[in-house]
Amino acid sequence: MSKITVIGSFVMDNVAKMVKFPQAGETILGESLELFPGGKGINQCVSVARLGGDVEMVGMLGKDANGEVFRKIMKEDGIKADNVFSCDKPTAVAQVQINAEGQNRICVIPSANFVFGFDELDKVDSVIKETELVILQLELRLDVTKEIIRRAHGYGVKVLLNPAPAVKLEKEILGMVDYITPNETELSILTDMPTDTDEEVIAAAKELLSYGTKTVVATIGSRGALIATQDNVEIISGYKVKAVDTVAAGDSFNGALAVALTEGKTLKEAVQFANAMGALTVTEKGAIPSLHTRVQVEEFIGRISDQKIKES
Repeated sequence: MSKITVIGSFVMDNVAKMVKFPQAGETILGESLELFPGGKGINQCVSVARLGGDVEMVGMLGKDANGEVFRKIMKEDGIKADNVFSCDKPTAVAQVQINAEGQNRICVIPSANFVFGFDELDKVDSVIKETELVILQLELRLDVTKEIIRRAHGYGVKVLLNPAPAVKLEKEILGMVDYITPNETELSILTDMPTDTDEEVIAAAKELLSYGTKTVVATIGSRGALIATQDNVEIISGYKVKAVDTVAAGDSFNGALAVALTEGKTLKEAVQFANAMGALTVTEKGAIPSLHTRVQVEEFIGRISDQKIKES
């Protein structure tokens, strides 16, 4: 069995670039439309694989051309996919808008992702039981995801939850999560608390800890990430890069975090590594096409370190 198991989504992204987002009722002219394979689950899985992690993907694809694209990607990246099932509904798609600043707005049509249910979960119960870390997002059915968390927790398997797209979750479920990785908006939704300043982010992170969540890693944009445990709260600085496309930045961060943690790195070291992966991701277009390799990430960290030494 793999050290890391990603149970999650596949989404074919239809990416439209435009100078500015249209307002309600407004029609604008865009610049381009491109198709990119993505989806939080497979993005995180490919991120793990390209960083050298031992990973398996679990999910549902349609019996269509988009599904074949994803199966080819998994084969090329050496991802175990025996438990990626097929159904008669189409593979999920997303409408993605990107403005001139590289910010994005995304609408996902779940389709096949929501066909993954309790029958499929029962088929992969032994996979969950024998893995070291399960990575989850919220693009599958919520009732199924909650059951995965309960089972993993019951088996003593660590759970890394990327709570996106954001929804309110019960304290019982959050108390079974070992690592949770919300951005500021998601953290606010989870806790019903403001997260507009670092002080507010810290307070909200401590609220999650009070529910029983073991570790909070809150991504705070270009500032990096805040880590919070019962013993420590600290902001780990990010890397300054020119953003081209922020799609999959959070997913690549989660994949890198999982790899580093399963390699035995400290939480701080793992987040520093994940910050570098996330920074590189925003420098290129698309989701999966923007996910970098271990060599590329380590070279990037080395260049930044050399630059800091020269400047000091």
